[in-house]
Amino acid sequence: MSRRPVRRLILVAAGVLLVAVVVAAFLLATRPEPRTAVVERGSLEATVETVGRLVPRNPITVRSPVSGRVQLVAVSPGDVVEEGDVIAQLDPAPFEEAIRRAEDQVAAAEAALNLAEQRAGDNPSPEQLSARLTAEQQLREAQRALDDARAALDASMILAPRAGTVLQVQTAEGAPLGTGAEVAQIADLNDLELQVDLDEIDLPHVPLDAPVTFTLDAYPSEEIEGRLERISPTAETSGGTTTFRATVRFTLPEGLVARPGMNADVSIKTAVRPDVLLIPESALRTVGRRTFVTVLVDGEEQEREIRIGLRSGGMVEVASGLTEGERVVIP
Repeated sequence: MSRRPVRRLILVAAGVLLVAVVVAAFLLATRPEPRTAVVERGSLEATVETVGRLVPRNPITVRSPVSGRVQLVAVSPGDVVEEGDVIAQLDPAPFEEAIRRAEDQVAAAEAALNLAEQRAGDNPSPEQLSARLTAEQQLREAQRALDDARAALDASMILAPRAGTVLQVQTAEGAPLGTGAEVAQIADLNDLELQVDLDEIDLPHVPLDAPVTFTLDAYPSEEIEGRLERISPTAETSGGTTTFRATVRFTLPEGLVARPGMNADVSIKTAVRPDVLLIPESALRTVGRRTFVTVLVDGEEQEREIRIGLRSGGMVEVASGLTEGERVVIP
């Protein structure tokens, strides 16, 4: 075998190796500095973001105290009423007929009592005394029935129990109404509250009386402040999501006109960590339950395990493993 092809092969390999070395040196020389963030000291606020809706604080449902058929509906949604205003009127004819029957029964009971007293005289026998007592009892019952019939006629005029705005009317003329049936809903539109749904995952971190800020879709530039007032003890499930209904108490700024049903974007402050070490959450690398970051020391990258605390807004609290001023690499 000739030595010339072998020598040529060695020269080619050496050339390739030289090119590789030059390219590697060039890449190392031109490699950009890694993107880093400085470990800084600051305050961290954790919040829960959700949505809510304005509702009347203490709405009143007007119910029919008696059964009957609606003859007149006197209000419509949006009407402002005063206490004692007519909401609806049931057909009075059946109630008037009941009064006439009750009056006839009273008259008959009075006549029966008069007859029993005449027969008893001043020295009644036990039978006559018993008959008179029975007649007296029947008269009392007839009088009570008459009183009830008159009260039912009065109740057929369904009145507003307090001043407010009519939100809903839940009946119509000609419709039958049972005792206790809903007729209308009234509320004070100046006394509203915000209802929000808290996810079950967020619930353990949300304390009562937590500060709340929200904006209404109708006033996106107006931030309204409030406090978390109540959290329902029972959950609601919809579409596979479990939530708890919470209520926020607030005072509207001057000039804002709010109405029930308005939607809001809500932020609930759950915790505050003052004067803690902070780094971007994007610098973290999690392996199981352990957390690591890459620290830049004298131009060299070093892997380091750290312990973290609260997370919020893309930042994370560093409980241990880093010192202020160090630089962590952002992957």
